[in-house]
Amino acid sequence: MDIRHLKYFVKVVELKTITAAAEALFIAQPSLSQHMANLEAELGVKLLERSVHGTRATNTGELLYRHAKMILRQFDDAQSAIRSESEAPSGRVAIGLPTSTSRIVAAPLLERIRERYPLIELELIEASSGDLVAQVASDRLALAVTMNARADSRLRIEPVLEEELFVVVAATDQTADVLSVDALAALPLLLPTHPNSVRVAMERLFNERHLRFQLVAETSAVEILILAVERGLGATILPTSAFALAQQHGRVRGVPLVDRPLLRELSLSLSVSAARSPAVQCVRETLLRVIQDEIAQGRWLGVRLLSDAEQRPERPAKPGVPRPRSAAGRAARNASRRAED
Repeated sequence: MDIRHLKYFVKVVELKTITAAAEALFIAQPSLSQHMANLEAELGVKLLERSVHGTRATNTGELLYRHAKMILRQFDDAQSAIRSESEAPSGRVAIGLPTSTSRIVAAPLLERIRERYPLIELELIEASSGDLVAQVASDRLALAVTMNARADSRLRIEPVLEEELFVVVAATDQTADVLSVDALAALPLLLPTHPNSVRVAMERLFNERHLRFQLVAETSAVEILILAVERGLGATILPTSAFALAQQHGRVRGVPLVDRPLLRELSLSLSVSAARSPAVQCVRETLLRVIQDEIAQGRWLGVRLLSDAEQRPERPAKPGVPRPRSAAGRAARNASRRAED
């Protein structure tokens, strides 16, 4: 068993077919199949289950996959560390972003990495926060932006910012400029599908108030939520990062909850094994700078950085755009934590 065999095996597990893996690796399919057979023979165990639906790892194969990912990353780290003595960091870094956050940071992050670290190959994965945490924990991703992340021995969690959630209605809707929780309960709602952090926060709020809500439909696609709201099918709840562009174009508008702000905490989750990589650290630092700049330039509203929130003055709100309410946010978060305790 050598590095090449491990790379081949990892690619087969991730792409779920020998054919797709062979194409990605630029080798012949029979040759790849033989390599996998030789690996199984050498270890004396069955690693892959083949069927008409594709190829998947056995339980033993999954164990090897996790170790192989760690070994390959350490191998890449060793190469990067040696190269970094004389040249820029290099290597492939997979990073996960929730849909709403990706709308704000994905493009500037790609731009800066390309400008400053041309030898780093960046892979961006968009998924729900829960899926991203699992992928970082299993070493499929090196790092990810996650919501309300829990401590885990396989992860390093770095709280980054607190984001307020707003009620989103059609731009032509006659809803008031602020809403109470009771008024929200009277609206027909289109909501993100479980286990989305927005949905969890909203249901927790309604449970606290012993209120029921009117669910019209649910979907994991943010753009579908915005289109449905624009057509007047109901209201939804989203952070400004998800609907800022639609609001700028006059399609929808955000309405804050006046008596109980809805908040969620965004963190950076890093794989413990990946955190030592120079390339991963460069991506991490660049991402944090992008987040800080997007907030400072007023392109990401309704948020406050957790590292310097007490010292940072609030920026004036742009016309028609919700403004972060840090004091209310802190009070609501503290109340929520006391309720959870």
